Amino acid sequence: MYTVVMRHETATSVSLTDRIRDTVLPDEGRIPMFIYADPDVYSLELQRVFGRSWLFVAHESEIPDPGSWVQRTMGAASVIVARGEDGIIRTFLNSCRHRGMKLACEDFGQGKMWRCPYHGFAYASTGEFMGTLVGAPYERIAYPGGLDRDALHLIEARCERYQGLVFATWNLDGPSLEEYLGPMTWYLDVLVGRAEMEVVGVPQKWVIPCAWKFPSENFTCDAYHTATAHAFLAKLDLVKGVDFGRDGYHVDPGNGSGLGIGVHPEEDGSYFPKELHDEYASNLDADQLRLLHRVKNFHGNLFPNLSFLIPNFIKVGDDWVSGMMLRLWQPMGPDKIEAWSWHLVEKKGPDWWKRKGRATYVQTFGMSGMFDQDDTENWELQTKNAVSALPRDDEVWMHFEMGIHLEPLGDEFPGPGDVYDGKYSESAGRTYYRHWRELMLEER
Repeated sequence: MYTVVMRHETATSVSLTDRIRDTVLPDEGRIPMFIYADPDVYSLELQRVFGRSWLFVAHESEIPDPGSWVQRTMGAASVIVARGEDGIIRTFLNSCRHRGMKLACEDFGQGKMWRCPYHGFAYASTGEFMGTLVGAPYERIAYPGGLDRDALHLIEARCERYQGLVFATWNLDGPSLEEYLGPMTWYLDVLVGRAEMEVVGVPQKWVIPCAWKFPSENFTCDAYHTATAHAFLAKLDLVKGVDFGRDGYHVDPGNGSGLGIGVHPEEDGSYFPKELHDEYASNLDADQLRLLHRVKNFHGNLFPNLSFLIPNFIKVGDDWVSGMMLRLWQPMGPDKIEAWSWHLVEKKGPDWWKRKGRATYVQTFGMSGMFDQDDTENWELQTKNAVSALPRDDEVWMHFEMGIHLEPLGDEFPGPGDVYDGKYSESAGRTYYRHWRELMLEER
């Protein structure tokens, strides 16, 4: 593997870290607005948050065959995520070693090599020499002494998988993926490990003029907004009341991640298809299975910017239906992101479940989804206020005290982490900013 060298940190970053240390106070429930829109904060985030964290880059069903690949982004860097003939998935910086041109300009593809469109340098995209320079035009004439193929190998990130989710990091000496995930693995098992899952189609992508932390934080800890921002569900009689997002559990698993699990009474039975119950039982332990069969909605965020959601189940005809998704809030600057949205479904699920789930996913979330229209407007206007707050020193801050005096349930809930009764809490939000603060202050 080859290390990506981060730029030298200047005196500006030193004074900025002092400001972050003095004003970002998650233990007091106080977060300053400047951290969302300040260009210097964003520049430091690319180094210390996105340069050191495990980042989601693909679901393994998107690259099923040797030589198949997708183009993704880690922080600000374009990368290629590819499957080799050995079945191993690797991630490379999407940059030719000759003049730095992007090798892959398409979103996805398949083949035995990547050929630079600028000067024609070619790299193996499969086999044991994956990422190795295999040739250049007129090589004997242009380079009579030959090319050092080892030195010109594509820059490679660490790449590991968990339950079909593919992650990569530039932090070559950091913790393993499972160590990084920690208690979140128990919940990811329920979410994406309950059955063999697959991505349906290609991800939707659209640009939102907002800071990346607003949607990430929203999925981490904010069930509270559903009663106001998404009150239309009750008005359309799709849920019983505007408080549909309250009942369940708020989970703070640490390391900056968080989730909320909405539940219905156990006597209501499972909302998931009976045809899949045996597969669920073969993949989950008894506690995980019992929780799954009570799920009516499930949201969360894996730090820093991978969100997931099982939206509130809705009755469609005689069937309970939901459309599960993954979300990536890809930063494009301090006040702009590209949202990526994947629809996931059980590969062996019944046709009606896949068909109705896809329709529900499109109608509720995505570029034209009812929920996203509500959320993106809020995030955009929050960001505008964050920009306007930049010259006002640190007087403009946000209130994060919800649930600050509550005690977790302890052994009353089977899953790991600090778990609270009811989803109206900001414990995981405080942990999100506590972890963000630690990374931003960590010099190495």
